[in-house]
Amino acid sequence: MITDPSATPDGAGETPPAWPRFAVVDRSTLPQEIAARLLDLIKAEQLRPGDKLPPERELAAEMHVSRPVLREALRALSIMNVVEIRQGAGTYITALEPQQLVAHLEFVFSKDPVALSQVLETRRIVEVGNVRLAAQRITPDEIADLDALLERLRAAIGDAERFAELDIAFHDAVCEAAGNFLLVQFMRIINTLGKVSRERTGAAAATRKRALKDHEAILAALRAKDPAAAAAAMEAHLVHVEAALAGAMAAAPAR
Repeated sequence: MITDPSATPDGAGETPPAWPRFAVVDRSTLPQEIAARLLDLIKAEQLRPGDKLPPERELAAEMHVSRPVLREALRALSIMNVVEIRQGAGTYITALEPQQLVAHLEFVFSKDPVALSQVLETRRIVEVGNVRLAAQRITPDEIADLDALLERLRAAIGDAERFAELDIAFHDAVCEAAGNFLLVQFMRIINTLGKVSRERTGAAAATRKRALKDHEAILAALRAKDPAAAAAAMEAHLVHVEAALAGAMAAAPAR
């Protein structure tokens, strides 16, 4: 953000940043359109992570909209985790981390069986390809880290919540071993959206035991640096996960 040298000092000799030009809109503009305009400023990097928005009264005046309309737009962006409304302190652009931006979708996915199945489809596409790369690129230190995670998974076999946390950590570590930044970001999003499915499948002790064996097979293939075996082990694991989710959903009481 560019600092405006003509701005009035804002304590301790600092000058506040100059605001980007917020588009003037018609008073009848819907809150969704106001939110879209603010998102455009973020895309153009005129608003960046950590930036504080102008005070509500000032921003509404600049955009020529009522404060209730602006407030509703900011509330929508807050639900999306794009902005953080801090009581008494103002409204700030969040860190805009991918997994943070999709976190609110977890509720939607918890109610939609089709969406959950699509998360698993996505996992199979991303993770099977990812583990192939990991088998080629994994280092001795990364194998040692996976060994340690596998031991912790064994120790947590009786604790569903802890097992789920370590399960995610194991898959994240495999993804990191592939050495592809974009795949890491995709996995973080998938893990956020897949939290509900892990909670449902991990509740059964039999499923956790099956998952532990699957992870052992994945690690063995990675240790052997065998891309085809690693892909087959990951594919088999996700087939087991899909079957466990289908069983858990079939057993769940109708609402």
